[in-house]
Order: sequence, then structure tokens, then C-alpha cells
Amino acid sequence: MMARTAERTWSTGPELVLNAAEGALQILITENGRRRCFEEWREPNRATELLAPALEQMCAALGMAPSAFRRIACVSGPGAFTGIRLVLATAAALRRAGHAQLAGLDYLQALATSAVMRRALLYPAPVVVITHARRDLVHYRPFCSYGPQIPAQPLGPVRLLPPAEALRLMSERPCHVCGSGLGRNGRLFEPEATGMGPPGAPDAVVMPELVDPDAEALALLARHGDYFPRDIEPTYVRPCDATENLPELAARQGMDG
Repeated sequence: MMARTAERTWSTGPELVLNAAEGALQILITENGRRRCFEEWREPNRATELLAPALEQMCAALGMAPSAFRRIACVSGPGAFTGIRLVLATAAALRRAGHAQLAGLDYLQALATSAVMRRALLYPAPVVVITHARRDLVHYRPFCSYGPQIPAQPLGPVRLLPPAEALRLMSERPCHVCGSGLGRNGRLFEPEATGMGPPGAPDAVVMPELVDPDAEALALLARHGDYFPRDIEPTYVRPCDATENLPELAARQGMDG
């Protein structure tokens, strides 16, 4: 009589992905690479009050405790200082409450991967991400597509540039372009005709509607993330407004900068 071997089902356990780097608060819960729950709040000024209650309700609906996550991936920037700090602090607290390991995700890579997946771009299609940094400045980073099943790979570091310089760089070869920097600088990046790019980069395919990463792209990046039992460092590119405005802020309180 042959012994029957019990089948074992392998599982990654519940995984959490958080993003509040720009306009939207995004909370994604996956397991084995598949989406279990996803919420997106387009309330950038309320992310601090929304994140913890929303996450608690999502966990309750799935019948799990917030401390049960084995892996937590957070978008660490570049983007808004408040949103980045919010998700990194939340992940740090959850790590201390449970046994999760953490991974930092690049915001611009998440947008580039979203463009690749939406348009089914194959290797070696170039993708450029341009996001709003502050008045008259954008974050600029070029990527290469390796197909919809692999995260878009960066071709260089993040650069802080005037919008006109970003337009000049994206005109060097045909590419897909996305990010909030397009709409925030519409005078430069608006296509001159249907099916054409903006003046100065007529061969570019602009995607001004793509300003927040898709859940599928966040899940793909999280699946390929590097996880460690330590907190995530934020990715800041532009200088902090509070630092630059310190003399004025201090003077309001009767203090020396």
C-alpha cells in the first residue's frame, strides 16, 4: 500500500503596496502576485487622515490583521515630501508590529511600467517620464521597455530640469512620454495636431492622461522588489521648500533662521 503525500500549497502570504508620491493615495493588497484588494483616493490633502482607516477596513474585509503582511513595498519617491513620509512611516510601523520585510519602489519607474503595460510596448521601446517637481522644474528620467511582463528599466538617473530642457531631451528620438509634468506645462507639451507630438518633439507619443501608476504596474514592481528587514529611505531629488523658506518661516515666529 503506497503512502499518500500531502500536497503543500506555497504562498507568498499577504503583500501590501503603498503609494502617495503625487496626486493619489493608492493601497494595494496582493497574494502570489494577484490583486486581492485595491483602493485609490484622489484626495492629496487628506492622505494622512485616510491611509490608516482605509487600510484597517481593507484588512478587516479580507479577514486579516494589518500585522500579517509578509512584504510591504512603498513608493519612496521622487515626489511630494508629505506623501512619501506618510507611506514610509506607515510601513515602518507595520514592520515593527509584525514580521514584514520592506522594499522601496521608484515612482517614475512605476509610471514608465504603466505606459509599457497600457500600450503593450516591446523591447527596446523608449519611454520618458516627466513629473511636476515645482514651478518651472520637472523630474525627468528615460526608460527602456522590456515588454509588459518586466518592469521598465531606467537608462539614466533622475534629473531635475526646466520643462524646456526636458522637451529638448525627449525630442532626440521617438518615444512614449507620460507623467504630471505634461499637463502642468501644457503650453510646451500639448500636441500640435492629432497623432503628433508637441512642437519641438513631433515624433513623441504623449500620454498626458497617465499621471498615476496603474495597480498592475505597482504589483509588478513589488514582485520584483528587493526586500530587507529595515526601514526604507526616501528618494528626494528637489530641495525641500521648508529649507529654502527657513529665513521667512523663522521670521514669522520671531526667530533667527
